[in-house]
Amino acid sequence: MYNRSLVALVALALTAGCEATSTPAATAASDTASTADASSSADTAPAASADAASPNAGNCTYTNPFSKGQECKRYSGAAWTSASAASDCQAPMAGVTGTYDPTGSCPSGAQLGTCTVGDASQKGYVLVSLGADSASCTLAKIGCETFAKGAFASGETCGGTASTGGTTTGGGSGEQPSAGGGKVFVQPYELCQAPKNGEAAGQGPGGKVCANVAISGATEAGRKFADYANCADVRTQRPYWPGPIDHETAKNDPRLQDKVYMAEVEWARQQVAATGCACCHSNKHAPSGPSNWDIDGQGIWLDHLHDSGVAILGGLVGSAAFGAYPPEQNHGFNRTILGVPTTDVPRMQKLLLGEWSRRGLGDQDKAKYSDFGGPLVDQAKFVPQPCAKDEGVDAQGKLQWGSSTARYVYVLAADSANPGVPPNLDKPAGALWFADVPTAAQPMQSGIVYGQLSGAMRQRLPEQGPAPALKSGATYYIYALYDIGVPVTRCLFTAK
Repeated sequence: MYNRSLVALVALALTAGCEATSTPAATAASDTASTADASSSADTAPAASADAASPNAGNCTYTNPFSKGQECKRYSGAAWTSASAASDCQAPMAGVTGTYDPTGSCPSGAQLGTCTVGDASQKGYVLVSLGADSASCTLAKIGCETFAKGAFASGETCGGTASTGGTTTGGGSGEQPSAGGGKVFVQPYELCQAPKNGEAAGQGPGGKVCANVAISGATEAGRKFADYANCADVRTQRPYWPGPIDHETAKNDPRLQDKVYMAEVEWARQQVAATGCACCHSNKHAPSGPSNWDIDGQGIWLDHLHDSGVAILGGLVGSAAFGAYPPEQNHGFNRTILGVPTTDVPRMQKLLLGEWSRRGLGDQDKAKYSDFGGPLVDQAKFVPQPCAKDEGVDAQGKLQWGSSTARYVYVLAADSANPGVPPNLDKPAGALWFADVPTAAQPMQSGIVYGQLSGAMRQRLPEQGPAPALKSGATYYIYALYDIGVPVTRCLFTAK
């Protein structure tokens, strides 16, 4: 278990709640973690003529909902104005409102470091991460460089010097993350329990009811996922926070009197309730409130969805990067076509595309959205380059991936697809050897030997027999992850 502050930037980059929907605020937050221009609605905010662009447009302080720690965003790019910066600060992260200061510097105090993102001549910015826990240093650096595509400079907590949001000098990579605090990614698993009182026998062994405990998982249709799974484990697999519901159904909406339509809405609600989506999108099960849409809220739950959410759930935008079970292994629920698991794809899609059309949306609107998944999509497309001198596999067969720990380590064929998320993307065909550690175990240190297990390590591939020998002079691909979705090394090496 590691401190939750380690995954703040990672979660930011995946910001859309448990399943694939996004609000304007979520989109802005995702942009913050993956692009140089994170102005959100700032670009459309009217600016007074006296509000000239400035290299010092103030700063925004807020509490990160994932780390629960204070952060500061410094609007250092020359294209920021006080108006656009103030507008951006209204939603620096999804579901978060910041405090804008047009003149002040970021708060002083213990700092993990700074992350400088984007073009200083445009809307670049500096993220200042505050904190005194040196165990957070490595992932702060990974979050900045891998997800925010920024340049990390260590603060005094991590061996550097403090900053008020400008340039920071000095600093090493800091201490290794400790095992304590938040939760690591819990691998999907099957859980079978006796049926609830008053319910019929299940289809599992001995009449039990089974569920795939995963964000893409499901239980038997007509039952509630939260009754037969562990939503706390599911929420380790995606960022979760309570997100505001921006649109409610009007009490005089004529659809409420359409019995056929409302029966379809109720059927779809029950479908979602039988899946992992309910862990974040039901006021009955989400611990701090539903994230953006609520299947158990008032009115028509489809109204809660933003246009992007309708596009994703309705299959107009791909979301394959989030993984899926084969329907025959998921109680008939299929998530390979739509963004929500369902036992009847045509029926669910008809309802969602009907909502898309009801809003007056068409192909030109669909073109606004690209495949959903943020860094998971980027990681699937990643093209590895030759390893640095401290990476790869040495002559003694030791795998080297730098100073960070890793929970998942692969050696793959040079032309292999990149590993993705379970249950169906974490074992690419080109994997020669794949080892990991259980959820509760300590992570692996760099220097493990190819094909050999020690401590709590498990061999996931090959499923039977030893790892194939590496051929001297041949090129292979090492891929090490701090946790699911958090790569620390991805490069090509030549076997010695």
